[in-house]
Amino acid sequence: MLIDSADDLCDIARKVPLQQVEHKILTDAGIELLVRRDDLVDAELSGNKFYKLFFNLRAAREQGFNTLSSFGGAYSNHLHALAAAGNRYGFNTLGVVRGERPSHLSPTLRDAVAWGMQLVFVSRMDYQRKSEPELIAEFQSRYGDFYLIPEGGANVAGARGMQALGRILEHQLKGDYTAVCMASGTGTSLAGLAAGIDREKPAIGFSVLKGEGGLGNSISRTYRQLCDSHGADNWRLISGFHAGGYGKKHPEYLSQFWQEFERASGIPLDPIYTLKLFWGIYSLAQQGYWPRGSRIVALHSGGLQGRRGFMCP
Repeated sequence: MLIDSADDLCDIARKVPLQQVEHKILTDAGIELLVRRDDLVDAELSGNKFYKLFFNLRAAREQGFNTLSSFGGAYSNHLHALAAAGNRYGFNTLGVVRGERPSHLSPTLRDAVAWGMQLVFVSRMDYQRKSEPELIAEFQSRYGDFYLIPEGGANVAGARGMQALGRILEHQLKGDYTAVCMASGTGTSLAGLAAGIDREKPAIGFSVLKGEGGLGNSISRTYRQLCDSHGADNWRLISGFHAGGYGKKHPEYLSQFWQEFERASGIPLDPIYTLKLFWGIYSLAQQGYWPRGSRIVALHSGGLQGRRGFMCP
């Protein structure tokens, strides 16, 4: 059961396989690439969503909440996973969705409704106020009390789940790796991952956003809350592989890479996060960024349900 104990989380995380990916680009660069297949951890709560929800669900249960609420877009992996978790573990769920209600719900939101999530659509202007206490109080007066999880699971509880994953990965690899890479949106997963692995090894996030703003400060703040240390941070955020921004139509070269990668590796990618992660890793390999002999580990953060909103290979 997802919310029983941290031992359950560790038991599940230890069973996630590592898959080696081979490609001429990697061979020519002299690097080894391993993919940790966290997309396989659960059919509905896949990838980093599983880890980021774990401690949030436990906290909600311990504090006596019956309802969970969060924010997201029409294809939000987070809302999709939250609705599934609520259905599975006996919570009511309230999803606040960015934008006006469409005439036809996205596949993501149809799943959420089927799992019992109540959807509330708000204007993009109001959505920007999602962190304001006044807006939260308004929702609570209208829909009742709830345990609030920030958009994307971006809180310390979410990062703690990823910290646990980092510790398991460290044990799994026994220190035999050069760097761990993952796609980054809110940066919460990157902060947690970095806090969980060896402080001498880098956790590298490939930003999927066009213009990170204060993302680096947010990552550093969360990281410090987990580490309680004044040493050097062991995370790094790489920009330049957002391919136009979050959720934008892919350029032709990226669509071609997507098709070629899946055909060669047999690993399905989601179009928003992991596609850009692997494109970034391969592009940097061609540029000689990774020292020869490097053993790079990439975390597959799941989110494959989002493929339904794109033309897939």
